[in-house]
Amino acid sequence: MNDFVFSAIMMAVSLFVFIASETFAAKGNNAFSLAYNPAFYPRLIAFTLFAMACVLMFQSIRKGALKNARIHVDRQRLAKVFKLFLIVLLYIVGINYAGYIISSVLCVFLSVAIYGGSRKQAFVYCIVITVALYLVFQIGFRIPLPKGDIFEYWR
Repeated sequence: MNDFVFSAIMMAVSLFVFIASETFAAKGNNAFSLAYNPAFYPRLIAFTLFAMACVLMFQSIRKGALKNARIHVDRQRLAKVFKLFLIVLLYIVGINYAGYIISSVLCVFLSVAIYGGSRKQAFVYCIVITVALYLVFQIGFRIPLPKGDIFEYWR
């Protein structure tokens, strides 16, 4: 049953990415410029994810995932997922105000703490993940990360 639900969620995510990439500006008109189209790679990944999710769903149905299926809701797990969802929403909003570094550190720290990690683990993870992603995007890909509105007042 878990594989069936997971594959359905991945299908929905892939469809969302495919549809959302429609708004990307097309730069090329022929097949040779397809790789320069900003929608190409998100759509390629969305298509691949959808195909893999279809295979997983088919396999789970063949194994009898829908026979005697019962839905059991674990309230503690559901509460953790809801808290994580709120943290991610706050991260999305907060990244514009506090910037990438502060928002990421808080997001990772709170996420690890919610799922039972110690304060020491949460501190180590938030520093390592924030620095690693900063290096990948800022230095590796040369993509500027948000600095936040609160820091503009100090310039």
